[in-house]
Amino acid sequence: QPTEAGAHSKWFPQGVAVTMSTNLPLVIREYVLKMLHEAAVGMKALILDDFTMNVVSAAFTQTELLQKEVFLVEKLHLHPDKKMQHLKAVCFVRPTNENIALVCELLKANTYGEYYLFFSNILKETHLQVLAEADEHESVRQVQEVFASFLAVDPFLFTLDVPNNADFIRWKPHTHLNTVDRVVEGLAAFLLSVKRRPTIRHQRSSDISRRVAEDVRRLAYEQESGLFDFRRSDGTLELLVLDRMDDPVTPLLAQWTYQAMVHQLVGVKNNRVSLSDSATSKEKQDIVISSSSDAFFKENMYANYGDLALSIKKLVDHFQTVSKMNKQIESIEDMQRFIDSFPEFRQQSGNVSKHVALMSELSRIIGDDSLMAVSEVEQEIACGSDRMYAFNAVTQQLADTKVKSVECLKLVLLFALRYEKEGTRQVDELVAALVRRNVQPSHVKLVKEIVKYAGEASRTGDLFGNRNFFARASKLVGGLKGADNVYTQHQPLLVQTLVNLHKGKMKESDYPYVSAAQRSGSRDTKPKDILVFIIGGVTYEEARFVSQLNESGQGGHITLGGTTILNSGDFLRDLTAALCM
Repeated sequence: QPTEAGAHSKWFPQGVAVTMSTNLPLVIREYVLKMLHEAAVGMKALILDDFTMNVVSAAFTQTELLQKEVFLVEKLHLHPDKKMQHLKAVCFVRPTNENIALVCELLKANTYGEYYLFFSNILKETHLQVLAEADEHESVRQVQEVFASFLAVDPFLFTLDVPNNADFIRWKPHTHLNTVDRVVEGLAAFLLSVKRRPTIRHQRSSDISRRVAEDVRRLAYEQESGLFDFRRSDGTLELLVLDRMDDPVTPLLAQWTYQAMVHQLVGVKNNRVSLSDSATSKEKQDIVISSSSDAFFKENMYANYGDLALSIKKLVDHFQTVSKMNKQIESIEDMQRFIDSFPEFRQQSGNVSKHVALMSELSRIIGDDSLMAVSEVEQEIACGSDRMYAFNAVTQQLADTKVKSVECLKLVLLFALRYEKEGTRQVDELVAALVRRNVQPSHVKLVKEIVKYAGEASRTGDLFGNRNFFARASKLVGGLKGADNVYTQHQPLLVQTLVNLHKGKMKESDYPYVSAAQRSGSRDTKPKDILVFIIGGVTYEEARFVSQLNESGQGGHITLGGTTILNSGDFLRDLTAALCM
């Protein structure tokens, strides 16, 4: 038996009053601070696996960890060559078989003086026994479960940070079972961290959505019913499990709001952006863009391209004014004022250069790749109804050598999805044009495959608003009136789905409850809070609309989660790997 590892316990956030509207990064911070506090005063080593490294790095800077006496951050699989008995090891990892084996090796090596073991989800009793047997030096002080098996991106947005989403696209019952387990584990951890047991619905047309919904229900209501019994009276939480392939259009479209543009054109990982590969940028270190720590980004993350340029100009003008004031040092008082304001001045200087560098890189890519012209055609396909006009516009883009082949591919995919029944001849012509451009064969094959896997017969939602007379009429009127911005006309399918769910108008035939008991308990009841989870990944564009719905105050709080956060490049890689390899 371990000396004190018998103190195996489950821990929930205490420092924040956890509700569905709680800022999710604060929940993760609370967990990590609790772990470090448990190790008490003294120098610490923080031992993480690949996933928990991302969880922690999205919530903390290295400076903040150093302030908590963390002098070493180490990957679990990298064993140090020398013993460091003066350090306390705070180990935070997922409770997988591989990680348990690695922790056992670490305990037997006796590298650190004390061990505090924290697992990001429910720990099996068999794993606990294995750890006890490996604690030969009786150095384990605590073993705890902390339900932090998700990466908090923004206050209402989280991801499970699953790197390979192709498995979700090609999933079939009785195959890829570990793929489903990873999603269920992450959803369970999130629900436990916010102390809620939900009613559960899923997309009818998706086998994997149904399987995940059923497994979460089984875990929360049968296998771990005591753990999920929070006896709270703050209204119902409805979990809606969706499949990315019900809306393959949103991740294929170009994005024109700040956060989404950065992820689309440069790439965001754990709230960090790298410009090291840019030929023009002088920023060689990772840039942090987080709504939690950057006031300018928080205020402008959903600003469109034009408004963003004006906001950055104002930011630069303000900084230049402050710089001139700080140069006017004519007395001891002026000098003292400058010294007092210098940390803030230096921080502001870094913030200005960061956003100017990002904006410059975005503008360069948009110009070099003719993305505005391409985006206008994308929006015409997704939101218009003139097939021949759209076909001619796509043909024109395919003939332009400045337009990259990947952009041409996205246009053809969108056209094939939009006009799958009446536009087969035009799709064949566009496929032939892709071949003439020497687009790789697996990408050409994708045009036929995406219609097979994500065509109208396979979808639940009314993706293009053409299944009933009222939707078609409103679309026509919208087209006649025009949009405020031709580049942002499209609205993700998720928006209407959420509006219908909140109003209690979502068809049960399309989005059934996972059991008869849940159906009878939820009938005629509008959910107070909604957790929508998209298997295959979410987009920042969908997050923007969820933010708007939350701010409107028209109903309960919506939290958005997904297996990853997609841009069009990620989505195309997943589609190609799943359907064409």
